[in-house]
Amino acid sequence: MIAPQFVHGMRSQGWVEVDAARLLLVLARFARPADAATWSLPCLPADPFEMHFASEYYLQKLDFLLRYPAYFVYELTELHYAGDESASDAEEVKATIRRILEDQEPELQTIPFRKFWRGAYERLDDVEAWWLSRRLVYTKFELRGQAAPWKHYFLTKQGAAVADRLRNKLEHAAWYARRIDEIHRYMGHLSASDIKSRQYRHERYRLAQISELIPDLTVEEIRQNFQDVFAEPLEVVIGQETPG
Repeated sequence: MIAPQFVHGMRSQGWVEVDAARLLLVLARFARPADAATWSLPCLPADPFEMHFASEYYLQKLDFLLRYPAYFVYELTELHYAGDESASDAEEVKATIRRILEDQEPELQTIPFRKFWRGAYERLDDVEAWWLSRRLVYTKFELRGQAAPWKHYFLTKQGAAVADRLRNKLEHAAWYARRIDEIHRYMGHLSASDIKSRQYRHERYRLAQISELIPDLTVEEIRQNFQDVFAEPLEVVIGQETPG
């Protein structure tokens, strides 16, 4: 799968469908069945829905982990180091990391984000309109006084069915779905604020200027972190490295 191309630092047009499909898969995995708390929301859509997800802020953080495989690998290493139960199996974690790097995912699958004042962020207006026109996801705002409105996503039965077809019938979407499953398995218990804190621990992320593309992690950062945590060499050629 080839990441969308950039022209003069800007993403090329015509990728709304790709973004909509990728984020639909995220919603389908992380959204929860409507419950009593959902039905009490003051911003319910008029049309039927099955699943609920909040918020856009959290969606952007999850999408960052999906679009930057190197950051996912690094944070998976960190979770094991911290003794997080989700990443307690060292052999499984090491195998996952090595598979991702052997498949050259940081080089082939990364889709850069731009830096906004709250971190990685992209406007989702076109994606949300694409969903709405097909009755896949409804987007509603919950007003919160002087605070910024909270955005809610309501996944319909049709939206869930489309996500299921993407996962099972389209090879490119299946890769996204597998990575989303891994993000959910290892990091599904992390809040948006947790992910943000982890992002800002990285100097290259923290120092990126507003509207600039957020730099990826370096080979040295990934390799040294693995060595420090697991006390063994990574033993994987990354990107344009020369073996040996």
